[in-house]
Amino acid sequence: MPKLLISLPESSDASHDLTEPVITIGRVPDSVLQIEDISVSSNHATLTLGEDGDYILRDIGSTNGTMLNGKDIVAEEDHKLQDGDKITFGKIETSYVSENPAEARPLPETEEVTAVVASTSKRPADFANASPFQKKKKKKDPVGLALIVVAILAILGFGAVVASVYNIQPPTL
Repeated sequence: MPKLLISLPESSDASHDLTEPVITIGRVPDSVLQIEDISVSSNHATLTLGEDGDYILRDIGSTNGTMLNGKDIVAEEDHKLQDGDKITFGKIETSYVSENPAEARPLPETEEVTAVVASTSKRPADFANASPFQKKKKKKDPVGLALIVVAILAILGFGAVVASVYNIQPPTL
């Protein structure tokens, strides 16, 4: 039995078993699958049971659109669902789970990116250092400098006193 796993933003994830042949999805209470979110339209989309047991998704002109596997789908166009498909109704993300194994999907085409070298470079006016480590700035500390000068003078004075003590002549008799 196919399921739709719904990820609601402010509550836990919900699982909805898909048992009816046509399932309407929307914000109004008349919908078979009611999603009470402002991004979901009143009548957003339908799921119709296909012959192989999987559902077919159709956006029925919703305001915020429907995405299938990260790509916007065109309104009023059918899209066959496979196991593991990601469907987004407005801003509500859902996952389609089926008992039928999914067909192999082609890899997305690579886009060639061309790099353009700038002819000039200019530092932005509001540029700031993004490093988490701040530069060490040498601070001028006049008190510390004065203490060092006093200490040096005291050592020189002590040396002069020691030298003068050694130069003292003993008294002659």
